[in-house]
Formats: sequence, structure tokens, C-alpha cells
Amino acid sequence: MTRREWLFLTPAAAALHAARPADAPFDRIDTHTHIHRRAPALLSAMEQAGWRGLSICDSRAVGDEPSGLEEMIRGTADVSRESKRRLVWAATFDARGFESPDFAERTIAGLGQHFKEGALGAKIWKNIGMGIRSKSGEYLLPDHAALTPILEAIQRAGKTLLAHLADPDAAWRPLDPAQGGYFKNHPEWHMYGRAGAPAKEAILAARDRILARHPKLRVIGCHLGSSEEDLSQVAKRLDAYPNFAVDVAARVRYLMRGDREAVRQFLLHYQDRILYATDFSLGPGNDEGAAKSFLAQHEREWDFFAGAEGVVLPEAVRRKIFRDNAVRWLPGIA
Repeated sequence: MTRREWLFLTPAAAALHAARPADAPFDRIDTHTHIHRRAPALLSAMEQAGWRGLSICDSRAVGDEPSGLEEMIRGTADVSRESKRRLVWAATFDARGFESPDFAERTIAGLGQHFKEGALGAKIWKNIGMGIRSKSGEYLLPDHAALTPILEAIQRAGKTLLAHLADPDAAWRPLDPAQGGYFKNHPEWHMYGRAGAPAKEAILAARDRILARHPKLRVIGCHLGSSEEDLSQVAKRLDAYPNFAVDVAARVRYLMRGDREAVRQFLLHYQDRILYATDFSLGPGNDEGAAKSFLAQHEREWDFFAGAEGVVLPEAVRRKIFRDNAVRWLPGIA
């Protein structure tokens, strides 16, 4: 089935083609999902189609917003156990208390307990750099000294840091009111003209300092390391930091609309540092519909990497991107 045909399939029709393709004789792994509650239909569909996954918790609150983090972590750990670890998980922490004297101690203890419960890593989210502020009003950056003991603890535990830091360039550009899009619907993350807000380059530079200061810490830059619009910037970081890899969660569309041969050469060159991922989120409602949507997206994107109208990667490279790299960068995922 061609990529064009996939684009016009309904989720129900796509589900008919969800069986594991002949050129994927191995369980494929989606290293970036958000599945925080029981979903038997989804887990059954994953098993039948040969998919495994990582469900990532993230702490999104800023200011005085209420946090549902404890419930999210509890639900995610539960569904991982019920899936018999077909779906594994990553924890996180609320960074808003970073100025408290016992912040690092409390956070490290909490993460330690999550690691005992099976969490493979911990995530830091874009509210670090784009939302959380000190009492004096300064934005918290990811290399702040208050976070250093936590990063060291993650490294000592042999776990992986998942880092969604910054956002696409449009977050720092004027918003066109005539157009829709993410930042129109989520103005809280539109940084253009916001007094005191760090530039995107400053946030990514702070992340790069983490990579340099903690060379034994495995770090996965979510969403192509937030350099989705310029693969040369991704390549620059991958060349500079051997402890850095990237996932393609919610960014395959950028690869699809890029120069096909340039994208193919990028994927071939960095085949050991790229992890397949979608950013699939399970919301409320029809779990069977969610399962069909999950499978449709995964098979459509598999076709981009493997099909004749895509980048036609060799089988050995596909296996790395869809499985082996996950096993290497997220020990315990399979």
C-alpha cells in the first residue's frame, strides 16, 4: 500500500491492514506515547500488530496550577503491569519547587521509588525553559544548579533522561491570526513578545550544557531534539554529544515534507541515534477507536520509512530505528 493510499484511509479501514508487515519480522517499539489508564482494546491491538511501547509521564503544571501527576504516575505504572510490560513507562517530577531547600532530596527519593516500580527513565518537559519561574520572575532553565543532583541521580541509577525542551520555531515568531495551529489553541506556549522569556537557542544551549557536563547520562531529545526544521542542527548535536539520541515523535511529518534524499541520508548516517516514536496520547472515549487510530498512524509512518514512496531504508536500518536503538537507549524496554 502506498503512502498516498494510507493518507485517505479511515481508521476502520486502516485497521484491516494492521497486521505486522512481511518486512517487519520483529516487534516494533514506539518510544514516546502517553497512555495513562487501562485500555485493553489498545493493548490487544498492539500485541496483534507486533508493537511495544513506552508511556511517558510528564509534569506540565506552571505557576499555581493543580497537578494531576500522582494520579498519572499511578495509572501509568498500573497499565504497564497489566500489559505484562508490553507497555513500559517513564516517570517525571514537578520542578516548580526548585527553590525549596529539600527539592533535590525529595525529587531523588520519588524518582528512586518509581525506578523500583519499573520506570525506565525520567522526563523533563518544556515548562522548564518556557513556563516555570523563580520567585524573582526568572525562567528556570534545564541546566539550573537545582536540577544537577537530580540528573546525577538518574545517571547513577542507569536510567535515561527524556527531554522535551523548547518547541518548534513558530513559538518565537509572530502568530498569524488568520491561521490555526497549535499556538493559536495554546497561547500559553507562544513565547513571542513575552518579557524575559528565553530564546529557543538559549534553552537548547542549556540542554547542550547538560550533555557536556554529564557525558555518561543517556539523553533522548524528544521531537528531533526540537530542531525539526533544520536537520543540520540535529546532526551538529549528535556529532558533538555521543550520549545524545533523538526520537521522531510527532515529527515524521517534517521528514515527509523535507527533501527526500537529504532525509534518507540523514537517517542512514545517524541510524544508531534515532528512535521511532509518535507522541500518541490516549484520551477519554472510545478505546477501540483509539486502537484503530494508533495502528493507522503507525502503519502509515512505517510505510514512509519502508515503502517505495518513502525513504526506502534497508531492513537493517529499519530494525535499528524501530527496535534496536530503543533497546540500547532505554534498557529494559524489551
